[in-house]
Amino acid sequence: MSWRIALIWLLVAGPLAGGCVSINVRSAQQPLQETRVSGEGRQKILLIEVAGFISGEPRGGGILSDRDPSLVSQIAEIVRKAEKDRRIKGVILRINSPGGTVTASDTIYHELAEYKHRAGIPMVAQILDLGTSGAYYIAQAADRIVAQPTTVTGSIGVIMVRPTVSGLLAKLGVETAEITSGPHKAMGSPFSPLRDDERALFQTVIDEMHGRFVATVVAGRPRLTPDRVAALADGRIYTAQQAHDAGLVDEIGYLDTSIARVKEAAGLTKASVVIYGRPGEHKGSLYAGPVVNIDAGIWRFDEPGFLYLWHP
Repeated sequence: MSWRIALIWLLVAGPLAGGCVSINVRSAQQPLQETRVSGEGRQKILLIEVAGFISGEPRGGGILSDRDPSLVSQIAEIVRKAEKDRRIKGVILRINSPGGTVTASDTIYHELAEYKHRAGIPMVAQILDLGTSGAYYIAQAADRIVAQPTTVTGSIGVIMVRPTVSGLLAKLGVETAEITSGPHKAMGSPFSPLRDDERALFQTVIDEMHGRFVATVVAGRPRLTPDRVAALADGRIYTAQQAHDAGLVDEIGYLDTSIARVKEAAGLTKASVVIYGRPGEHKGSLYAGPVVNIDAGIWRFDEPGFLYLWHP
């Protein structure tokens, strides 16, 4: 018996020896399938999951399953499928994320905003535990934002994390030499201290990305003036009540609140709430979703990048 077969047998037969267990084997390569999770009727409200660290990199995977597509790819795939179904009359974004990379957050926002515009349907964002930074950025695609009573949101801003290992290498007696074509080619290298001129250059990039974030919130929160948004966008987090008082969210409620708001906006008396998933994924309720540790340090901070992320 090969070690692979032995390992699979151990995984399957071991738990079975102690009792009843079911194993979910699925493939991320299979097409999305629709599942009704709530309500009834021919008209549909589509529930779209925005969970975990937001990036363009594939996620998850293991011995019995493929790696899942990136969140960017998954949202794009959902949008393409939804556009073919004229019975979808509204969308709920179920958000539970601390944010992620700048580009991934902006791309998902763009995909959702364009879909809403093309389809001419209402969209409501429902924030669960976390809807901070890049996740709050994505929420601006919606017409309305609902936060649960225990939601944490905000953290409007940009961060770049730059580790420095020059001191450690010096203690180990290791020296590095970087040969560059220009004075700023190695800007941000962890092998040398950050110079003042380099910090200033990075700050210009961060300021521009922050300005884009603020402009996106201004567009998504038309009742707030640009000056008011700029004052709120100092990077701090807000409780649901604080965010509501500041005008960053429209209402405090639960998923049934968001369903009611979509129905009102779409002029529906009843509708089926549906979600798209891979075959083998169990979607038994409105709150069923992928098992994602939203606090996991998925971003490798030794890699360069600019983040719309709350990561205390």
